[in-house]
Parts: sequence; structure tokens; C-alpha cells
Amino acid sequence: MRKQQSTKKQQKTVLKKKLTAAQQQLATVQGQLAAAKRSEEAIATELTSIEGQLTSTRQKLTEVKARLNRTRTEQQKVTVLLAKSQGTLAQAQRSLAQRMAANYRQGPVRYASVLLGAHTMGELVSRAELVRSIVKYESTLIAQIKAGREQVIKWKGLVDQKAGEIRKQELVLGGQQDQEAQLVQKRRLVLLEAQAKRTQIEAEYAQLAADSNEILQRLQALEGTPLPGNFSGKLIQPVVGRVVSSFGMRFHPILKINRLHAGVDFGAGTGTPIVAAAAGLVAYSGTMRGYGNVVVIDHGDGISTLYAHCSVLLVIQGESVAQGKLIAQVGATGLATGPHLHFEVRRNGSPINPIGGGL
Repeated sequence: MRKQQSTKKQQKTVLKKKLTAAQQQLATVQGQLAAAKRSEEAIATELTSIEGQLTSTRQKLTEVKARLNRTRTEQQKVTVLLAKSQGTLAQAQRSLAQRMAANYRQGPVRYASVLLGAHTMGELVSRAELVRSIVKYESTLIAQIKAGREQVIKWKGLVDQKAGEIRKQELVLGGQQDQEAQLVQKRRLVLLEAQAKRTQIEAEYAQLAADSNEILQRLQALEGTPLPGNFSGKLIQPVVGRVVSSFGMRFHPILKINRLHAGVDFGAGTGTPIVAAAAGLVAYSGTMRGYGNVVVIDHGDGISTLYAHCSVLLVIQGESVAQGKLIAQVGATGLATGPHLHFEVRRNGSPINPIGGGL
């Protein structure tokens, strides 16, 4: 008998050491998981920002290309006008040159004959005026054509300058677009790596939690302390508050994954009293990865209850408690977004819906 008790004590000692080690590992992995999630969120935020910059750059580049196309069309038009004005000027200059050459060959005789052919003084004056008008018209015409050509040349210079500036903008935006596109691709790869790392840590965390739970159940099985009585099958609500999250599958607000919510959450402020849902023996009082500060009570007949995220623990392991006894206070320790009580009921280690368990 003594030998059996000694062996049982040794087993309990070994299991307690294993449980402590498992919980320490869980704490470490939880920190790694939190860091991995922060890193992933930061990378995702940076990626969204870069993708927004890339979209903006692409829009600007599209607008610049459209402006460049319009300017090049204007360049073509002004080039045609310049060629036309140059042709008109050349034709006018040839006409004047031909007239001047003819006048030079004929000399004053031609104009003299035109003037001497007048029969009256009025006709003489009219013919002299006509000669002056012809020369003046051709000179004025050439001057106007030259002025028009100079305007076209100036216009062309401005259009060419505008096209050059827009082309520079196009080259700058094109290079910027390429750089941002490459950066987006790199950050996407980094995000995939971060997501894979986070998934790996989550799997490790889940396995450690399962191992810790298994050790706890084995330890509870070795706790042969007599209970105050057999489980009555009736549980009372352990805290004053309403149910804010029910039993079943849900999207975890911190881990960001779908997983079983193995209990119910009661909304309550920090420090709100937590009482034992039924009489039993405190199988565990301490920290548990994910659960924070937790109390586990064994009620006999394979039924146990768990009270998690506590701010203060008011009972110790091995202590007998009556139904309704104050055991802890509400908090937000462990993986919690705010103060509340996470309450679980387990039958032979498997979670069952507390609402269907007598509450």
C-alpha cells in the first residue's frame, strides 16, 4: 500500500514538473505568436500602402501618356503648318525675285514706258501709283509670310519643349512604377513567409495546449482526494453577467482562426466575484497558456469546470470548495480582448456546452 502511494506520489511529482514545463513553453510560444501576428499585420499594412502608391502611380502614368499623345498630335499639326508656311514664303520670294530680275533686265525703261504711255497728267499719276503699289504689296506680303512663319516656329518650339517635359515625366513615372511593382512583389513574398510562420506557431501552440491539457487530466486522475460529494448534476452561474460568446465554433478575435470555443464567456468588469459552479476539489490554480490565471475544479463523476482570464485567484490546489464559494475575480489575463470570465465544463476531459450542463 505504501509502495503504491509512493509510486503515485512520484507520478504526480513528474506530471507536475511536466505541466510546469509545458506551461512555460506555452508562454514562450504565445509571445512568439503575438510577435508573429504583429509582424504579419505590419507587413500587410505596408503592402496595402505600397499597392495604393502603385495604383496612384499607374493612374498618373496613364494620364501623362495621354497628354504626351495629345502633344505629339499637336506637334504633327504644327510641323505641317510650318512646312506649308515655308512653301508659301519660298513661292512669294521666288515671285518677287523673278519680278526684280525682270525689272533689273529692263531697267528704268520699263517703268519709264509705263509712265510715258500716259496721255494725261491724271493717268501719269495713276500709273506711277500702280507701280508703287505692286512693289509695296509684294514686299508687305513677304513680310507677313515671314512674320507668320516666325509665329509657327515659336509655336513649334513651345510644343516641342512641352513634349520633352512630358516625356521626362513619363520616364520618371515609368521607373517609379517598375520599382513599386517590384517592391509589392517582394513584400507579398515576405507576407506569405510571415503567414506561414504564424501558422506554424499556431500549430505548435495548439499541440502544446493539447499536451498541457492531457497532463492536467492525468494529474487530476491521480488526485485521489475524496470529494465533498458526488456531482449533483446542477451548476449555478459562476458570475453575475450575461453570455457574450457561446459554446461552439467561432472566429478567434486574437488568433484570427476558426476554432472551437470550448466554453461560454460572461461579460463582467474587472474584479467581479467568481464563485464555484458546484462543490468540488480545486485540481489546479495558477496560470495556463492562453487562459491566463485559471482555476480548475473537479466535481467528481468525471465532471470538471474551468474559470479562465481571472485577475485574482482566491483558492489553492487541493482545496475543497462548496458550491457558490468565492474562488477568483474577473480579469483579462491570457488571450483576452477585455475583462470577462471564460467558463468551461468538461466531462472526462472533453468540453461540453455549459448551457446544457445545468446552467
